Amino acid sequence: MTTIVERETLKLRVKQMEKSTFLTRLFRKYTRRLHIYIDCSEPELENFTNYILPQFFDTQKLIEVIFIGPSYIRQNPHTPVVKLKRKITESLLFKHIHCIQRLAFMGCEMSAAQNVENEKYTHKHFENYSRPLSFSNVSHPADAVLSRCNALLMMFSTLQHISVDYDHISTEALETLSHLTLFKNLTLNIARRRKLVLKPINWHLLDVFYPNGLDVSVNIIGLPPQKLKDVMDKVLVEGLTLVSLKVMFCETFYAPLLRHLLNLYTTTLRELVWVDCPDDSPDTLNRNIKTSQEEEYDVCNVNPFILLCWHCVQLQTLVIHGYWVWQYDLEGFVRLRKSLRRLEVSALSRGWRLALQRRTCARRLRLTDVPTAPSASFVQQVNEHTDFKWKPCQWSKLHPGLRARATPEQRADYVLHEARQTLGIT
Repeated sequence: MTTIVERETLKLRVKQMEKSTFLTRLFRKYTRRLHIYIDCSEPELENFTNYILPQFFDTQKLIEVIFIGPSYIRQNPHTPVVKLKRKITESLLFKHIHCIQRLAFMGCEMSAAQNVENEKYTHKHFENYSRPLSFSNVSHPADAVLSRCNALLMMFSTLQHISVDYDHISTEALETLSHLTLFKNLTLNIARRRKLVLKPINWHLLDVFYPNGLDVSVNIIGLPPQKLKDVMDKVLVEGLTLVSLKVMFCETFYAPLLRHLLNLYTTTLRELVWVDCPDDSPDTLNRNIKTSQEEEYDVCNVNPFILLCWHCVQLQTLVIHGYWVWQYDLEGFVRLRKSLRRLEVSALSRGWRLALQRRTCARRLRLTDVPTAPSASFVQQVNEHTDFKWKPCQWSKLHPGLRARATPEQRADYVLHEARQTLGIT
């Protein structure tokens, strides 16, 4: 049985031109959420942009537009970033200025400003909505998401949530976005790339442009352990109002990152997600993953998630998949943090040996492991300390992207699922 959200969402794959043409003609008028998967060559994207995208000027009320590039779909760090045509993209947003709420660029970015003169379309509404807009002939970091020239025209846009790749945003671009009156939620995606450059953003300077604050969510996707240190030093910095952190498919549990959260974000963090697929490596040594050499954790022998629940006063969501969690640690989560409203742990262990192993490593779930459901008495015991009805995760009902040997497309779908939840969609 499909939900209303699913019925109002149109997912188009650029590579499937005939199918996309048919679906667009059939559903474009009443589509509210448009997801475009760019898994094709440049000429195919050109055709899609010229003949299909302009038809959404006929849509009555578009509230969400998401572009997903090939680096996300294939989960391949060597895949180049896709460039979207600026003039038609901004014109489409301008057409829906009174209803658009969410915009996401994942694995893609706006084309350089000087190329807009080459964009010509025949759709009857395109000229009407592009005419008031103007574009600079000189590329500038401030134009990374929306053009500075159109900032005042977009001032009364209903756009509230924007999701972009971290390496395509800057302090100057966020100054431009500050003109959007209702803009209050920013999601920054950090995905593995061959040449990933992380430049710090001056959040203290941006306080002037966002007097009501800007809530920031960070999604870390498939980064190697050595890059997580860069994220701590250059992204998760002082002045950032971090409300959500999601670490997905990094194949490691990096305890210094949790300690970093405890140092900076105990009053703002509301959501933490740390997920991996079960390890299918034949190397049994991969089962135990070193978490940290931090002396503090070794001495007190406390699960870092316990400390997180203890100190993060606004924490509402905690999700851990792909790692074993001692069941009495889970009980500790709910005892220490009454504000929790979503708690997902897919692998609970009853064994005391796991608690001892926690001192030096996190135990990764393996392909051959079979998590068993906790007893009814334990579930009841947990629910005595919650303000919501907690139920154990059923392994068979987990998202396909979280299962062993998940395909890149399934993982990409899970990433999008979590990114959209960060954007405020349930």
